[in-house]
Amino acid sequence: MAEKDEFYLPEEVDRQIESVSQFKEGDRIDAEALAFLRSFYQADAQQEQDTLDRIWNRIAGATLFEQDTHESENELPMQNSQIQYSSIDSLRQSRPRRSPLMQRLGTLAAAVFLVALVGSMAIVFDAIRHNNGGVASPHPTSAISTARAPLKVTSVSMSVTPGSIAGLSCGTNLTVTYTAIFHVRPNSAGGTVKFNYTVNNGRGQTPASINFNPGETTKSYTFRWSGALPIDHTYPESGGVQVTSPNQLTSPLVGPAGQCTLAKFQVTKIDMAVSPTSIQGLSCGTSIVVTYTATIHVAANSPGGTVQFSYTVNNGRGQTPASITFSPGQTIRTFTFTWSGALPADHTYPGPGGIQVTSPNQLTSPLVAPTGMCS
Repeated sequence: MAEKDEFYLPEEVDRQIESVSQFKEGDRIDAEALAFLRSFYQADAQQEQDTLDRIWNRIAGATLFEQDTHESENELPMQNSQIQYSSIDSLRQSRPRRSPLMQRLGTLAAAVFLVALVGSMAIVFDAIRHNNGGVASPHPTSAISTARAPLKVTSVSMSVTPGSIAGLSCGTNLTVTYTAIFHVRPNSAGGTVKFNYTVNNGRGQTPASINFNPGETTKSYTFRWSGALPIDHTYPESGGVQVTSPNQLTSPLVGPAGQCTLAKFQVTKIDMAVSPTSIQGLSCGTSIVVTYTATIHVAANSPGGTVQFSYTVNNGRGQTPASITFSPGQTIRTFTFTWSGALPADHTYPGPGGIQVTSPNQLTSPLVAPTGMCS
């Protein structure tokens, strides 16, 4: 039997299918469909080819059988055999190579390929046009909604005036103003924002609220602290707000920079008092206690410190050292000292008493004593 002819697709169709199967990932489904179609009609064509081969083989076998019979009976020349073989070969070679079904399948495959190719090229060209700044086909625009969004605070910005208290003396009276700017989402329905504000870094809070009109996006609120700048620098402190409704949000905290300047620690004045203020009418020899009180004044808003001094009860003839300490910001302290004894007939006691400051600066108080004399 002659070697069976192998079935081939038309060269152009086969090339196109291969081209599609190697196309970009966007046309993978089309390529897979064409590959399946090719395998399907290849199998069908192969089956048809096998059937035709069997028919030609039977015809060839029958012809050879008749030729052999004819040669044995009629002893035909060898040339008749050659004519028979030639006729069979001619008949075999002249049989159709493709059936109508095969032709239809080939045409269908080519059509599918062309459709896929045209669609893929359109997609590629459209992508290139977009990447190069081309204008895409206009899409239908939806109608702009006029509905208001629910009120929501998106941020709160803070500022403070004055921005610094550096250079101001402690004890200076000052008003500090904090300003909170509330930001809400655009196109909101409006409503009330509730919050608490603080001027001492959150140790204390005061409730407040502010109203937004529909569509309003920002609104400011101010709050203040007033007072004398303390030398311990506890005020003014950081201030801010904490939103509680319609949502929760905490602002940054802001406060004036720097600190007030402390006054120099020094004694500015000394007041003296004595008790009893008089011994008039008392008999000489009477025992008595005389109390001297020194009231020491230092500069306001000072950092505090120690005052060193000496005191006397006999007009300076004798002195006793002593000291007293001031806390930061403290401006007044008292110191007492005494003389006790029998009132002498020569009236030498009680004598004038007072103090003499030696540190942090020098200052001498007035001298005081009970008036009158014993009798």
